[in-house]
Amino acid sequence: MPAPASSAAPGITRCAICGYEYDAALLTCHAACPLGAHCAVICCPRCGYSTVDPARSSFTKRLVGLIQHRAAETGKTEAGGATRLLDLKPGQCGHVADVDGDSDTLLQLSQYGLLPGTPIRLASKYPVPIVQVGQTDLAIDRSVAAHIFVDL
Repeated sequence: MPAPASSAAPGITRCAICGYEYDAALLTCHAACPLGAHCAVICCPRCGYSTVDPARSSFTKRLVGLIQHRAAETGKTEAGGATRLLDLKPGQCGHVADVDGDSDTLLQLSQYGLLPGTPIRLASKYPVPIVQVGQTDLAIDRSVAAHIFVDL
């Protein structure tokens, strides 16, 4: 999943696979494609890894809004007795209890199905945390994984 490279460079995206930094707005597939204005998929120009651009996906924006609304209704402000994802041992399984952090983090994780109640398995911690959600393996930045809490 792409992550902003820094707060000083808005619009810059960092590839989760190869670490290459690029401006998603300047991708040639969006400039040349007639569907480019409505396409929410971005591809890393270096390695070709494709992901959904959270800024362009109306579905994920609505989903995150719904999650935040439900959390506000229940008064859920912290993870309670859940364990941080990074504190699990490789191979341990659980269910996502809470995702804390800003709306961009929630938006990015919801695109991959990492929502409260989702079964998850930590496959590896190094060099980056890799989690299995269903039949999908996801490499997650450590800074993002620190916001995921799991019920064992």
